[in-house]
Amino acid sequence: MATWQMRLVCRACKVPHGPRHALRNRQPTDSSMRVLVAFEDIRYLYRDVFVRAISDLRPALVVRSASLEELHHVLWHFEPHVVGGSQPSHIHPAGSGAWVHIPTDDPAVEETFARICLDGEHWWSKGPPLSELLEVIDEAHERLHRGSLSESC
Repeated sequence: MATWQMRLVCRACKVPHGPRHALRNRQPTDSSMRVLVAFEDIRYLYRDVFVRAISDLRPALVVRSASLEELHHVLWHFEPHVVGGSQPSHIHPAGSGAWVHIPTDDPAVEETFARICLDGEHWWSKGPPLSELLEVIDEAHERLHRGSLSESC
């Protein structure tokens, strides 16, 4: 477990320090919307860019990143409301309010459409662009505040 924590701290150091850096690494509270971004280690830049963009555009959210190797552990301990990354939700049935499977340019995977699940509703999207990912996060955040966000993704 100490190794995992050290790697997570080192990964956070890759993101420039600033006032929002503290928000990304703060401990979640019951009322905080938690977002997890997870990609393979080889795509750590994807992770960092998504984390930085979401943190900058939605500073009230608690945003963390994880490698696919760490994903199961982080899902269990961080309990994110929204997960975005290169793994589909059925591989890790931990139960999140929203899950966005973002396709990568992996030649072994023919899929180019994102699979999106929000509160049990499923659809496909080309890409998706960051704006659509933020729409999913915003809708999940709204449902969380209304008390209607299930863990069916």
